[in-house]
Amino acid sequence: MKKWSLCLLNFKNMSIDTAEGKMTLMGLFIPLFVEQLLMNMMGTVNTLMLGNYADDAVAAVGAANQLIGFIYTTFAVISGGTSVVISHRLGAGSKEEASDAAVTSIVFCGGLSLVVGIILANFAGPLMKLMQLEGNVLSMAVVYFRIVISFAFLQGIMSVISAILRSYGRPKRAVVVSLLMNVLNVILNAIVLYGNINEKYVGTRGIAIANVTSRSMALVLGVVFLATAGLKLNIRKKKLRSFRCIRRILHIGIPGGVSSLSYSLSQVVSTSILAVLGTMALTAKIYVSSIVFYVYVLGYSIGLATAIMIGWMKGAGEYEKAYVLNQQILRFAVTVNVILSSVIYVFHRQIMSVFTSNQQIIHMTGIIFLIDIFVEFGRAFNHIENNSLSGAGDVLFPMMIAVVSAWGISILFSYILGIQMGLGLTGCWIAFAMDEMFRGIMYFFRFRSKKWISKRV
Repeated sequence: MKKWSLCLLNFKNMSIDTAEGKMTLMGLFIPLFVEQLLMNMMGTVNTLMLGNYADDAVAAVGAANQLIGFIYTTFAVISGGTSVVISHRLGAGSKEEASDAAVTSIVFCGGLSLVVGIILANFAGPLMKLMQLEGNVLSMAVVYFRIVISFAFLQGIMSVISAILRSYGRPKRAVVVSLLMNVLNVILNAIVLYGNINEKYVGTRGIAIANVTSRSMALVLGVVFLATAGLKLNIRKKKLRSFRCIRRILHIGIPGGVSSLSYSLSQVVSTSILAVLGTMALTAKIYVSSIVFYVYVLGYSIGLATAIMIGWMKGAGEYEKAYVLNQQILRFAVTVNVILSSVIYVFHRQIMSVFTSNQQIIHMTGIIFLIDIFVEFGRAFNHIENNSLSGAGDVLFPMMIAVVSAWGISILFSYILGIQMGLGLTGCWIAFAMDEMFRGIMYFFRFRSKKWISKRV
């Protein structure tokens, strides 16, 4: 207990000295946490505002955003690899090589997202039909998807700039960019949906234009921040050989992207399984997921901050310091996750009453919130250990475990326990807990083995 208490007390003092100045875990974590919340709020605000306009519009934008989200995962592959490579090179004192990685990622991700966006925009109709959309919903989804995906390069470049700023210890700037994007999005949405403007800009077309405009303004601010942050990227001095590091970036980023994509797909399948159980079970899952998301994003943000710090330490050859830091942060994350999920369980009836007055759904979620304590316990291990391994450059092992666990445990046992054994939503949540616990244990022992020390970035 003494170790756990000391860990909680010293969390805000965890730091490393870098050539860029002192980098603290708290200084990385808070901006990352706010940024993650803001990024998720954009979709929530769109849904809420469209709900007051037309249900068909909500369905159209929601379906289109599912596919857009998968495409944006591609950019996360590059930004994730960029963050690790830059952290390692800065930790090793190789500022010019870190600069090469930053500039390469901007050029590559910008070019790739531009080409992908143009190609997919031309196939907007067929792609939306694959989402099983029909009639008015289909036509609105096609319009929205075509406009937003045509400007996919905005998100591609922004995601990389955000990763660069975080790796150089400037995470607050990335938060300001996300904040601007959200504020502009809300204002423009309100004008589009409730203002007296040209009819052809009302509805999903207007929402798409508002999305693109807010991202454009955010990108401009991101570029300004990057140029004035004093990072000495020396863009004009780069030569063709400077871009060879893209292989390293992709080598680190692709496994993480595969893991994220596999998890996202497994969640879509699990939702389909729950749909078999009926609307009430599916609705209950959505409510529970919305509530526990705030526990999730807390651990996820701590994990991202950990990856950056361990990347710096690994690059500097401070392996034992990285190991100790991991153990301290793990204790903190597990403690926070268990406490928060336990509080949610104790007050779940009051919390659920804010979302719905349906007593059957409220009663159904009681056992789910209890099981979720174990889900969040395992998830704390996943967020810290997986990100620690990624930050250290050990990416292939976590990828294989993530794919096997998502399909061999989460989906398989959701079907066996939820459908075959008749446990319904409870069975699915037990499967989720099994998945999180299995991955957490595997990642934990992998990091303890210290095999990540031999991995080179």
